Amino acid sequence: MTTLLDLTPAQGGPRECGPGRQEGHIYAECGFGPNGSPIEHFLIDHPIPVNPAQLGISTQGVTLIERQGVWHIVDFVGESHYPYPQDFIEEARAIGVSRKLPRTSEFAKLTPESTLILIHPKARLKNVLEAATYAAGWRCPCGHSHPATDPCAGWHGYAPTPTLPGTLKRQLKRTTYEVKPMLLDAPELKFTPAYFMRVPISNLSVIRNKDGSVNQQSRGLANKSRLPVIDTDS
Repeated sequence: MTTLLDLTPAQGGPRECGPGRQEGHIYAECGFGPNGSPIEHFLIDHPIPVNPAQLGISTQGVTLIERQGVWHIVDFVGESHYPYPQDFIEEARAIGVSRKLPRTSEFAKLTPESTLILIHPKARLKNVLEAATYAAGWRCPCGHSHPATDPCAGWHGYAPTPTLPGTLKRQLKRTTYEVKPMLLDAPELKFTPAYFMRVPISNLSVIRNKDGSVNQQSRGLANKSRLPVIDTDS
């Protein structure tokens, strides 16, 4: 029987944003076990448009926001490392989510109810009515009955450019996925920043130093939260 949540620590190693996690730093994580809901359960559908500057959300690093007495981490996924939201989604499917938190973060505000909310600058399609008739094999990945004329999460899969010659596949550092095709003469897809994904926080990880020791300042900061804290490798 599939459970709603089956969370584990995320995997270490290289990601699209770098060769590995930085020693001595703290990461908020959400890994997905084999018996939990698929990654699509955590997509925001429809993506919610957002003006980061207007809301005081940093496009470099993370911001904590409070909603109904619970504090959440909002993180901006930069397109320099993840050109498309689907790149981030597929990496998360393969190895989980692991996002670095500044040591200046207010860790004491983080509880088991806190979540990690992600923004991408290309998360919501603006010219959806123009593009809808060109989306081959349209379906909502979240199982909703949205038509292609809705700015649905399904559009994440149509934006990426294949990277493996002669295929519709896109190669990332840790996984490969298939891009959804647009029909001939399709218009250029135009996007706006939006919230696209929200995940629970399974744990905070403190990355060990190369000699195996643990940065005690970072461990002490992470311990101020009410989340599980583990020491792990990069």
